Amino acid sequence: MADIIGVLEEACSLGEIIVIVRANGAVAEVMGDLCLRRGEEWLTLGQEGASHVHVKVAEVQAVRFTHAQGRNAALQILGPDGSVLVQVSFRGTNPGRAEAFRSERLEAVRVRFAHLAEVPV
Repeated sequence: MADIIGVLEEACSLGEIIVIVRANGAVAEVMGDLCLRRGEEWLTLGQEGASHVHVKVAEVQAVRFTHAQGRNAALQILGPDGSVLVQVSFRGTNPGRAEAFRSERLEAVRVRFAHLAEVPV
């Protein structure tokens, strides 16, 4: 778990992220320069009293890096069955959106997280 926390802290330190939670028929997004805090039972992405997401520590099993065509690069927080609990997306890393794309940001994200592209579940 310490490794996963370290990866998420590093991701948050890059700023300009979007935390995405998907559920049947709904998507929630929290944008900004978010921090990570670990409590006994929950990880909190964002600030208490402002927009934030809680993730149950016991459910977090792995983190996987992904960069699908037409999307921003992202870290997926995986649950026990390999499903994506939460996604941390790095704004400005989608080459398909020329007006917002920053190649140096994408390269920095890849250097830090590409080794997490294949995570056994």
